[in-house]
Amino acid sequence: DMKGAYARYCERCGLKALPVAADSGEIGGDSSIEYMALADAGEASLVWCDCGFAADDEAASTTVAVSEGPGEGVLQKVETPGLGTIEAVSKFFGFPENGTRKSLALIDGEGKPVVAIVPGDHELNEIKAGKLFGDYHLMTDEELDEFGLHKGFIGPVNLPDGIRLVCDASLKASKSWTCGANEVDYHYTGACPDRDFTVDVWGDLVTVKPGDPCPHCGEPLKGGRGIECGQVFQIGTEKYAAKMGATFADENGREQPFYMGCYGIGISRTLAAIVEQHHDEHGIVWPVSVAPYEVSVIALDKKGEAFEEAARIAEELASEGIDVVFDDRNERPGVKFADNDLMGFPYQVIVGKRGLANGTVEVKDRSTGDREDIARENLMSAIAQRVRAARA
Repeated sequence: DMKGAYARYCERCGLKALPVAADSGEIGGDSSIEYMALADAGEASLVWCDCGFAADDEAASTTVAVSEGPGEGVLQKVETPGLGTIEAVSKFFGFPENGTRKSLALIDGEGKPVVAIVPGDHELNEIKAGKLFGDYHLMTDEELDEFGLHKGFIGPVNLPDGIRLVCDASLKASKSWTCGANEVDYHYTGACPDRDFTVDVWGDLVTVKPGDPCPHCGEPLKGGRGIECGQVFQIGTEKYAAKMGATFADENGREQPFYMGCYGIGISRTLAAIVEQHHDEHGIVWPVSVAPYEVSVIALDKKGEAFEEAARIAEELASEGIDVVFDDRNERPGVKFADNDLMGFPYQVIVGKRGLANGTVEVKDRSTGDREDIARENLMSAIAQRVRAARA
């Protein structure tokens, strides 16, 4: 159960992470799963739902909400001078952007022209488009001129001959499109598929975004970015085993190809994700389970009784099996406090002359900022109890 193992691993590291479908929207099926730690600096864009659905934008699908444009299905050509953007067209007609149709002209992997159309409030997903069109590129101005297309006014009605039309499946039920008229400064309203134009392919083209309905339960999807900390890839039998002749004899003595899979954990990525999720304006806040040191002992004086007592406390903590670092630098207390907050060790034991005169030592919890004066004779048990409880 690698999924469960990753969940325990992330929990142990103090990470909030999601099992994300990397090549389909189904969790727990035969899809490849990536464990993504939520972080604004993450390399991947994600959507997820409280029902358990989660996917990156290469895999996510949804029933995108689209509005009917004006015209009630009656085809009408409208002059729209200089209105070559979705925002301008939407404002001109006075309806939401999802009532418009965004048309993109491209050259597919075979060098053939294609017009791809998505709802006006969504973007074409490059990964999904790559699966449909191969190694494609958006048309240059020269290519637009070559195929008789006009930037900002491209649409499905009266599309020049020889251009394939591929539309997002979410638009299939809509019978009143507002779209470019393939003529500069003109749009159509009320355009209807099958009556006014023919779609060659209906496919999944859009990048799903927060607020779109969850494909499992219909609730609005949440969104963010994530850092991939681990993955499980379902490879199956055909990619390697069958080609390499990697087989075993089943219970009937017949040779069968091995079913293959692989998994990986990104240690350095995990550390980066932990820092992204556990920090404040002062620096890192390490969870005890992964902290390079669990306790920092800070001597406020470079010599004398306080310094010697701090050294003894560090030795006692180490003998208790606690990972401890001793800040014995000849620096001002303010510098030491700032540096220890920056490095983020979970607990700080601060030893100074004033506290020792009262028989106490100050302990700071880095995660909360709470400070407490603890009697010197109770210090070892108090620190050990906190560290071990956090390790559990």
